[in-house]
Amino acid sequence: MERRQKTVIAISIVVLFSLLVLSLSFYYLYQRSVRQSARLTYTELENMTADELRTHIAERWDSDHSPFYNFYLIPFSAFIGLLIGTIIYYLMSDEVEQKKETAKKNTRIILRFLTPEDRKVIDILLENGGSVPQYELSRLPGLNKVKTHRILAKLEQKGIISKEQYGKINKIILNKEIYDVLK
Repeated sequence: MERRQKTVIAISIVVLFSLLVLSLSFYYLYQRSVRQSARLTYTELENMTADELRTHIAERWDSDHSPFYNFYLIPFSAFIGLLIGTIIYYLMSDEVEQKKETAKKNTRIILRFLTPEDRKVIDILLENGGSVPQYELSRLPGLNKVKTHRILAKLEQKGIISKEQYGKINKIILNKEIYDVLK
């Protein structure tokens, strides 16, 4: 797993833990305030009639189950959403990583079908960030201007490279997708 993916997962875990602690704290404080507001003293209880006591219990029941006082559910809902998102990200990142590895292997297999000179040109392009002036390629051991031109024409025809002209100099650029896979 890449470092960036590990960092995202670590930050998500810290935020998840914080949201869970926050929602539990809110819930505890809410329940405590409800209990304290509904608590009757001994003298109040003695002075109440049975009907007043029933009314008080019914009001307490309504206030305990009122959706307006359930503000502790907001961080808890965020916790659940972030937990699901983190799990999906973790599962998907492994799948994406496997696809990258497969693409890299497939590209390397395809490049094996190229001639050694073709591979030498691609290696030089990879070493130089995906682009290099054409005259530098013709200076490679075993290559001359004509041979280099033929190799580049063949690679350009296959879509592996492209040529951009800068004045009298051609700049050879490796296909971005191939560069991204091989770098």
